[in-house]
Amino acid sequence: MRLRKKYSRGAIAMAMLHGFLMGIGGVLLFGFIVMSEDGKSGDAETPEAGETVPADAEPAKEEAKKGEGEEATGNRKTMFFAIQHGMFSSHDAATGFLSSQAQLDKAAIVRVEDKFYLWSSIHLTDSEARASVVKDTFVKPFTIDAAACPAETSGKLPVLLAAQEAAKFKFDDKTKDDALPEGWKKNVGAVQGITEDPAIMRLHLVSHYSEAAECLKIEF
Repeated sequence: MRLRKKYSRGAIAMAMLHGFLMGIGGVLLFGFIVMSEDGKSGDAETPEAGETVPADAEPAKEEAKKGEGEEATGNRKTMFFAIQHGMFSSHDAATGFLSSQAQLDKAAIVRVEDKFYLWSSIHLTDSEARASVVKDTFVKPFTIDAAACPAETSGKLPVLLAAQEAAKFKFDDKTKDDALPEGWKKNVGAVQGITEDPAIMRLHLVSHYSEAAECLKIEF
């Protein structure tokens, strides 16, 4: 004989309420977990004020600072292209060779550290220089760096020497001498007595200021 267990209506109601509450509790717990995970993700994407900046963010700042420095001094370092006829270990050797070459009557000697270079012209581009190459000569690229020079005087040399026309080397009386490299107007006038070719004028000015302006550097 099968026995059937009898439950009161109150017990059945309590059991149903208990199950309902457990179901609600599970849903709320799941929602809380999801919200917590979203909060953590949000914190990772948007650091709070005062937090340490990630290390991989530093290069961008360094590049920005580097860019600012280059913008401020970039025009004080310029590349040029010389036509070279020889390199000598002493000034006497260079002048001795120069005096024996009648065709080099407008050439000049440029000293770089302990070497003496015999050049016949200085150009602004490699292609322009190559058009002037003759037998036994070649193009010698070099850089004039005036970063260590006073910005208001000798620091302007790379820009002034990059003039494309002879007239651009000259300044009228309205331009004060103390706003130019020392003796600039006088030296340009003297060079014009030799030639109006800007490549040769540039050469003689470089030859002079490479010795007169100690802060000026010529680099190969």
